[in-house]
Amino acid sequence: MTAAAPNPDSPTVNAPYAAWLRRLDDRPDADTRLICLPHAGGSASVFRAWLADWDDGPELWAVQYPGREDRTDDELPGTLPELAQHIALALQWMADKPYTLFGHSMGAVVAYETARQVVRLGLPAPTRLIASGSPPPDGAAAQAAQEDQGPDVRWLREDGESPDPELHRAAVRTLEDDLALLTSYARGPQPLDVPITVLSNKDDPDMDEDAVMDWGRFTEAEMRHVSLPGDHFACYGQANRILSALRDTRP
Repeated sequence: MTAAAPNPDSPTVNAPYAAWLRRLDDRPDADTRLICLPHAGGSASVFRAWLADWDDGPELWAVQYPGREDRTDDELPGTLPELAQHIALALQWMADKPYTLFGHSMGAVVAYETARQVVRLGLPAPTRLIASGSPPPDGAAAQAAQEDQGPDVRWLREDGESPDPELHRAAVRTLEDDLALLTSYARGPQPLDVPITVLSNKDDPDMDEDAVMDWGRFTEAEMRHVSLPGDHFACYGQANRILSALRDTRP
């Protein structure tokens, strides 16, 4: 499968993955790819902030979930495994190079399930899964249920100050739909034969030592932990530290 995989740089193969994957930089000489999955309510463009400090990094791609940005008319799948299966099928077009999956918050859980679906479909597996700012899947489901009724989401629902009410309603729907996927996903450990690196930020209330160590139940390979400064969303402003973590975890 790997040897026969088409080159995504070819203009003739855009259609199979174009709905799901966005190339964020043009680095055809890079020997690896980093495929990034955003947080609940997030979109592929959040990772563009890394480009200013992405010197000598892997080729940077991001997953675009349905229902946001240029996919506002596309319906989000009804379950998280369905979502991950679509992403896994798109990733077969990336198989001409080794790739790492990076998921932040909800994206970490989607990345884990995507790796499961890749293996189930007999496609080339990622060389590593980087789980940022999230407990493992079973803990993330319980956390998402609390967040859906939490003060941040209530504030977003009730905010009447938005200059574009329709855009505001769309943002609320997107976040609610994403949290619903997470809440319904409570998957117990089904370990991957893929190394996992867990990234946590020191001021992130979602990540304590137990949440970090619990990821060890989801891999039969190596698990590493990298602690970074900042709060839950600090990773989007930490391109240099993300690159360092990638280099430190190369085999």
